[in-house]
Amino acid sequence: MPDAKGLRDLHTLLSRPGDDVPAVRLLDPAGGELVVAARRMGGDDVLDEEAKSSYRRRLAQLDEEIDRAVELGDDRRAAESDRERAALLEELRAAAGLGGRTRRLGDEAERARKTVTARIRDTLRKLDHAHPELAAHLRATVSTGSTCRYQPDTTISWRL
Repeated sequence: MPDAKGLRDLHTLLSRPGDDVPAVRLLDPAGGELVVAARRMGGDDVLDEEAKSSYRRRLAQLDEEIDRAVELGDDRRAAESDRERAALLEELRAAAGLGGRTRRLGDEAERARKTVTARIRDTLRKLDHAHPELAAHLRATVSTGSTCRYQPDTTISWRL
């Protein structure tokens, strides 16, 4: 197979069976410990607590404005407030990740996790054609995520 980043990632994992290897290290092996540590820290929250409080206050105001407009029969004003409310809710949804956790800007660790996982999967798809048994073995023994690991059931000596 031609050289590929996913093959280099697998090479690193196969040379360290049973070890957790941070995805940020696989993404930039020459980066050293300082780069790995910095990238693992993640970025700033998309919305800080002050911004979230402001959104909550504005949503409460909009709810009151919508109720008032409906009581007065002002459908145009109620619709305008409802559109603003929907836009604010969409912004809040975009700022929230899985389980409502706050998303982070510039989260290098997350970017590394996605990139490394994608390139290992791509390499395994290519291996399906060139060497299906090897691809099956690696799928069963390689785990990817913020840390990656090659964990075979038995000791295998690789010539790397």
